[in-house]
Amino acid sequence: MIKANHTFWGEMFFKYYSKFKLENHFNTIRFLGDIEDLNQPILIISNHFSWWDGFIQLQLNNKFLKRKFHVMMLEEQLNKFMILNKGGAFSVQKNSRDIINSLNYSVEVLSDKNNLLLMFPQGEIQSLYTDNYVFGNGLSYLLKNKKTAIQLIFNINLVDYFSESKPTLSIYFKKFEFRTDTDLSEIEVEFNAFAGHCKSQQKDK
Repeated sequence: MIKANHTFWGEMFFKYYSKFKLENHFNTIRFLGDIEDLNQPILIISNHFSWWDGFIQLQLNNKFLKRKFHVMMLEEQLNKFMILNKGGAFSVQKNSRDIINSLNYSVEVLSDKNNLLLMFPQGEIQSLYTDNYVFGNGLSYLLKNKKTAIQLIFNINLVDYFSESKPTLSIYFKKFEFRTDTDLSEIEVEFNAFAGHCKSQQKDK
């Protein structure tokens, strides 16, 4: 696997590049949520719907969370765009024995309170109109093997054009409250409920 290789200039480049690209493409960007920083490692799980994924969560991190950004992406894609590695991207090979190395690396990332890990638990890009997100096994592995308490944040991103030539991007986010008996199925149910709530809110705007 390819580990993240953060550099100062890489982080600065993606911080401002993502801001410029998002503000240039979208008419309005709305951040809808509130997060209390618990001084813990942060895991964001999000709907995976577009090329913009990663840039959106990077801006969410820069605005509210201010952690060292990490994101898992397919190794064949990372090999094509290795510059992403300087901003926190690391690789995974699906359907390969090497996937366990990527998951163990993710566990290590989430052992440091200064880190943030972005994960798309459905494992593939899906339509913005997806009604039911089915999680793969990666998230379950992380939760079973995490070495410290973590802060889990749900993120749903939705796009509407309304009467403008450029779309409005709505970035919804909320903290998930862990309990001692929390399991993956409960997180999946709660994430889907949050996604449904976000879409309902979107219709009212």
